[in-house]
Amino acid sequence: MMTPERWSQIKDIFAAVMDRSAEERQSALTEACHGDTELQAELRQLLAQNDEMGKFLDGDTPPSAASLLNPGYLLAERYEIVALLGSGGMGEVYEAEDRELGGKIALKVIHPQMSFDPATLDRFRREVQLARQVTHPNVCRVFDIGHHHRQGREIIFLTMELVRGETLSARLKRAGKIGFEEALPIALQLCQALGAAHQAGILHRDFKCGNVMLMGSGAATRTVVTDFGIARWMRSTEDAAGALTTQGAIFGTPAYMSPEQIQGKELTVATDIYSLGLVLYEMIAGRRPFQDESPWAEALKRLTENPVEPGAFAPGFSRSWNRIILQCLARDPQNRFASTAEVMAALHGKRNPPSMAREHPGAAILAGLLILAVAISVVFRAHIFARSLPAEKHIAVLPFKFAGNDPANQATAYGLAESLSGNLSRLQNLGSSTWVVPWQAVKERPANDDSHAGSSLGANLLVTGQLERRNGHLRLTAELKDANTLVMLRSELIDIPEAEVVTLEDRLLERSAAMLQFNLPSGALQHLRVSETPAPGAYEFYEQGKGYLLRLTPEDMDHAIDLLHRAIEKDPGFALAQAHLAFAYEWKYRATKEAKWLDQARQVCAQAMSLNGKLSPIHVTLGLVREDLGDLDGSIKELEQAWQLDPANDEARNLLSQAYDQAGRLLEAQTLLKDAIQRNPASWINYNDLGVFYYRHQQYSQAEPLFRAATELAPGNPKAFYNLGGMYAVQGKFKEAETVLLRAIAIKPTAGAYSNLGTVLRSQGRYEESAGMLQKAVELGPGDYRLWSNLGNAYALAGNQAKATQAYEKAIQTIEKTLVRQPRNGPLLQSLALNYAKLHQKDKALLTLAKITGAMAHDPGTLFDSAMVYELIGERQRALAALHAAVLAGLSLERIQSTSTFNELRADKRYSRMVDGHAVDKPVP
Repeated sequence: MMTPERWSQIKDIFAAVMDRSAEERQSALTEACHGDTELQAELRQLLAQNDEMGKFLDGDTPPSAASLLNPGYLLAERYEIVALLGSGGMGEVYEAEDRELGGKIALKVIHPQMSFDPATLDRFRREVQLARQVTHPNVCRVFDIGHHHRQGREIIFLTMELVRGETLSARLKRAGKIGFEEALPIALQLCQALGAAHQAGILHRDFKCGNVMLMGSGAATRTVVTDFGIARWMRSTEDAAGALTTQGAIFGTPAYMSPEQIQGKELTVATDIYSLGLVLYEMIAGRRPFQDESPWAEALKRLTENPVEPGAFAPGFSRSWNRIILQCLARDPQNRFASTAEVMAALHGKRNPPSMAREHPGAAILAGLLILAVAISVVFRAHIFARSLPAEKHIAVLPFKFAGNDPANQATAYGLAESLSGNLSRLQNLGSSTWVVPWQAVKERPANDDSHAGSSLGANLLVTGQLERRNGHLRLTAELKDANTLVMLRSELIDIPEAEVVTLEDRLLERSAAMLQFNLPSGALQHLRVSETPAPGAYEFYEQGKGYLLRLTPEDMDHAIDLLHRAIEKDPGFALAQAHLAFAYEWKYRATKEAKWLDQARQVCAQAMSLNGKLSPIHVTLGLVREDLGDLDGSIKELEQAWQLDPANDEARNLLSQAYDQAGRLLEAQTLLKDAIQRNPASWINYNDLGVFYYRHQQYSQAEPLFRAATELAPGNPKAFYNLGGMYAVQGKFKEAETVLLRAIAIKPTAGAYSNLGTVLRSQGRYEESAGMLQKAVELGPGDYRLWSNLGNAYALAGNQAKATQAYEKAIQTIEKTLVRQPRNGPLLQSLALNYAKLHQKDKALLTLAKITGAMAHDPGTLFDSAMVYELIGERQRALAALHAAVLAGLSLERIQSTSTFNELRADKRYSRMVDGHAVDKPVP
């Protein structure tokens, strides 16, 4: 709950900035809020709601229920309004006189503009149902829900106990951290309040300083917990089915969420205990343990970092308080206190008694014998019964092997593994604790390195397999292994006649689901019926061709095309084979830029669509084809269709997000990536992908916690490490960047890691070392024009102009090949212009810049690169104008300051005037 003064402050600032453009709001908010990050966050949320809801707050000031319920107004012919007490996230709270029963009550009114939202009404009904279950002096009592009609509009409200005082949040802002003598009774009362709710089977789920009311001061302070608006039943009853949220959804206040709440996992008493630890920490330290500029950045830090001891900010407190609070804040719920009663005992200085601390000495001997007997029993049973599986299943299907040297059969085994990975990911209702590593990530890891698969893929379970042919039969042995120890947990043997190969994929899914203890939903099997491929051998050619295609090498792609053609010759109506053949042609075009392959991809796509237009792979390929033809809108339409047909298709989702981004539809791109995290919070790939999005748009404070979360979830994978290192590099944090990038290279040398490290070394003036790293990068990725451009920069700075020219020319050749079919590709055009400028080809540089149009022309990254082009070709005034526009669009001044191209420009007085007129902070998307 906020005070009237706070709400008045919010309204004044809101009115001052609401009509400004998105680019101008951030600097205005920063100036008006004077460093109050919570105030900024509240205003950003209110502004976002205003934008998303059709500017329902348009007017001189944001309207509220206060304009309806003035002092003296009689509500529901019973409650006379006395005064406005404050405002919460969805309603206002008033003091009111109950004319029927007498006495003063508090009255919480939902915002009128939200009163017809069914979810909001459900929240209020549930708040009453849940809060009425708890009767305790430290819990604000809720009495009833009421309705009132005025001027054709319904007003919905709650009646509750009138608690006079101030919130713990307000107290901390007013007076700072709280001393021990006052903190102890507050802490004990908080434990009692939450304990009473837990005994009634209720979780609070939004426990924070703003939901704690304090009355009085010192040891006599009375503490009351309010707002059970997003609480839920803990026990499994009919009421639980109607709870506000379910497992997998994320609700609450980000700054006070537990790790499992952020990840959308199942919540328990431990969730409230974590939030209790955050409140206790803030109460004695005067700050939250992971305080950050963004509540979500702060929340994500709780997934990957351990808090500093609160005593570091409050030296007068005993070490026991440090231990208690840090135990409440354990990332693993099992390592926290089991109940608020245990927290209270610890605060009183009592240790929790061990479960058998006072047994008879003879019982202790017996217990020792029992433990030994159990241990022996466990060893014996391990040879007879399957080992238990982890509650959270993070599954990676590794490429299957073939017992023999036949390449075609090896390709079949490879294709089966990819099919199983995709089919497992498509199973519905597996819960947010289950995640299947996308095949794209699996195939990027080193072959025959199963011992590091767990850490590199973020998996705790591996599915492996071996295929063999014997006496006219196909035998597939599938094994489920612990990803860390490689101990086999389960195994299945599938033996079928070769004539029934078409059923192998479904049988593999069925047996693998049994190993993983999944219940297959009806309709999960029979992905490909025998009747759909009646021609003998068609399916086998298809499976082999798909296996070759998945390896994505020129030689394997040629084999794939040959085998898929043979499958189609045997069965011209085989739509899946047509779809994969079209993709193979599209890949050939992108690898060679020869138009004939694109033409063939288009023809085969048309044939596949005529056979079955509801196959996701066809629409993915069509999306790629249309992008290559310069039809971005058409590409988006096809990719949307692909993703709708197969929501588990990570490739379709990522391609769609990239297409949205390229089209300037940033909110849609961001939403896709955020939804992916909510659906699979254990996926390091999803955190990394969203981090890349923020990085690409210079939102580094948003990207950093996401990259860190990715490195925590997959510490053996280099991708997130070199992304994190690259982000540090553009921020000028070179020591941190070098450390992170060296770790990425130690895990696996990649072109990206070497390139980022080369950029860091160049920024430190270590030009020859930089060129050495970038030379390694182009050796690993010779088709990437960005690597050649970076290598040219390093050689130029090292004084080797001849090699610099060769590298820039190589970059231009690579870009121009792609632009033949993508003439309006903005990023390619801006890179081409920059390389022309570095070769002092002024006319070509200016002509290329002129081709960048639409939203891309106003992107801060494009404007920044344009400024570099102008500076390199001697157009200083135009360079300054482009930089000015880039800063207005959100580019950080730090990036300009750390770019050597602008060394002379920064000495220009006109640049100094521009810097003085802008804040350093960048807007948050």
